[in-house]
Amino acid sequence: MGALNQTMVIERPIETVFNETIQMEKSPEIMDQVISVKKLTEGPIGEGTRYEEVRDLGGRKVQSELVVTEFEENQSYAVTSEQNGVKIKFRYTFREEGQNSTFVTFDGTITTEGFARSLFKGMIVRMISKEELFHLQKLKKYIESRTEDTHDENND
Repeated sequence: MGALNQTMVIERPIETVFNETIQMEKSPEIMDQVISVKKLTEGPIGEGTRYEEVRDLGGRKVQSELVVTEFEENQSYAVTSEQNGVKIKFRYTFREEGQNSTFVTFDGTITTEGFARSLFKGMIVRMISKEELFHLQKLKKYIESRTEDTHDENND
């Protein structure tokens, strides 16, 4: 487990949750600090897909490149970002939880390079943890409000 770890059950089928989660261009609709995300590579999403992300961090616009480093459809994917000696990896895993529910794990690790960055690692982890604190809750609300509720349809 990394510095950031959250779990959540999203009341939608695994395919829906996975497909909605990997659409990183939708991040500004889900996450308060994300201003924009632009896909830089062509073709389907998979290992090596790159994005440009812009976040508002305390009134400062910070741009970084995100790279998909792991991709197993409907099972897991990971995205890595590295900037100014700080490397962040976010990994999502998905597990079917009944017919129309998905158990999602969000795990983030943060590593620093260089003496100066290592001195501030605790502060960096706290800052990122604060940003990501409600990430899965926001993702759950977003997916459940935007996608058809197949669970209710099957019980009618």
